[in-house]
Amino acid sequence: MTSLARLGGLFAATLVLATPVLAQDAAVLKRGQTLTMQCKVCHTFKPGEPNRVGPNLGGIIGADSATRKGYTNYSPGLKAAKLKWTDANLDKYLTSPAKMIKGSRMAFAGIAKPEDRAAVIAWLKVNTK
Repeated sequence: MTSLARLGGLFAATLVLATPVLAQDAAVLKRGQTLTMQCKVCHTFKPGEPNRVGPNLGGIIGADSATRKGYTNYSPGLKAAKLKWTDANLDKYLTSPAKMIKGSRMAFAGIAKPEDRAAVIAWLKVNTK
């Protein structure tokens, strides 16, 4: 077998093995999109979009908490928290904003299922750049 034939076989095997993962990723992002529909009542997601009742979430992944440009209605608790919006912090916050941040102004009970929180975070990573 030539090197080119082996390379072609390797490519085909990689494609076959990766296809279920890509389909799974698409399903997770679709779930995240569905779940974030409730967020759109108060938030926008693309950088440069206006703030609403809550701040614009464009560029939120890896950003410092309570620092969204032009948004001034952060709770004292969120200002004092000085968080970085990592996957772990977002997961904890989305579980129960009021439990994580005392005096939180976010009128949202939270997302109980870990897989739903993971889907929202995955969607935010793709759609808030």
